[in-house]
Amino acid sequence: MPTTPSKTKRKRPSTGSATRRSSPQRKQGASDTPLFNGSHVSGFIVGLLVGVIASLGIVGGINPSALPQAVTTVSSNSGDEGRQPSFTFFTTLEDETFSTGTVTQSTPSESKYTQYVLQAGSFRASADADRRRGELALLGLEAAVEEINTDTGSWHRVYIGPFESRSAMAKARSLTAQSDIDTLLLKRTQ
Repeated sequence: MPTTPSKTKRKRPSTGSATRRSSPQRKQGASDTPLFNGSHVSGFIVGLLVGVIASLGIVGGINPSALPQAVTTVSSNSGDEGRQPSFTFFTTLEDETFSTGTVTQSTPSESKYTQYVLQAGSFRASADADRRRGELALLGLEAAVEEINTDTGSWHRVYIGPFESRSAMAKARSLTAQSDIDTLLLKRTQ
């Protein structure tokens, strides 16, 4: 029986590593790049020309007559050293008279009591004012609605207070601010 030659692949000898070695490539290093190229030279020339033109402009723009002259000190011995400066406001104050008259004493019946209230809103519709009063009641604040007639029509204003102390007013104001209700501090005299 005749034998036919079989085609077998020949294995390459192992080099000790699983990666193939490639031929060494030429790496570009600092020694391969030129120190100056065309753009460096043209940039240098443009910079030199701009510097020369700017220098000529500055030197040409200096006016010798505009330069300060030599400073000379003038000493005058004409007797001005003993003279004191005069101020007019001292003489003005001497001529003014101020009266410190007695302050009129007010009797307790005439004294006006001041109280502070917070306005929590002003609404055209009474239903909106009642809704705001309900929101304030949920916060634990007692509110009142007053109807006021103006030139623009009838308004329903929601008031919180009056307060006995500033701390109570501040507490109420912080509660309304936490609920995004803007308030207006009002001072009322009675």
